[in-house]
Amino acid sequence: YESHPDALPMISQRISNTINTATDAISKELDGLTANEVDDLLPLFRDHLPNTISDLAFHEVHSKVPPQYIRNAIASCLASKLVYKEGCAYIQSLNNQDNLASLAIEYIAKEREMEVLKKALEGCNDMADTERLAIIQILEAGGTRTALDLNK
Repeated sequence: YESHPDALPMISQRISNTINTATDAISKELDGLTANEVDDLLPLFRDHLPNTISDLAFHEVHSKVPPQYIRNAIASCLASKLVYKEGCAYIQSLNNQDNLASLAIEYIAKEREMEVLKKALEGCNDMADTERLAIIQILEAGGTRTALDLNK
């Protein structure tokens, strides 16, 4: 933020508005998913809970938390993740909520693919450690977004 000409409250408001817009779009998209597809996204929700709550009670989430609350929490977590990882400008450049919503779901799939690739590299003994670690860093820094862009 220090290199940005706007005041911090303006930057915070832009971030908040972008997250809210993304949350609304993702929430509508989640309404069209099956229960199993939503369950695949539960780790997003779990990761945002304090560890103690997550460890002690997350297994009861379906019996204690209304389904719509779970969907809204997942939408909010995913929206925040997208905005903070990819930036407001990228999210706002998607032009409409349908594009944003479908990208959000695809983003998680690509992020999981990057995890599989990183694990494969971590177990690879056919290259020097410095090269392997450099590739892993590249995957962590921009692999998900690049994978999304390759599918366009």
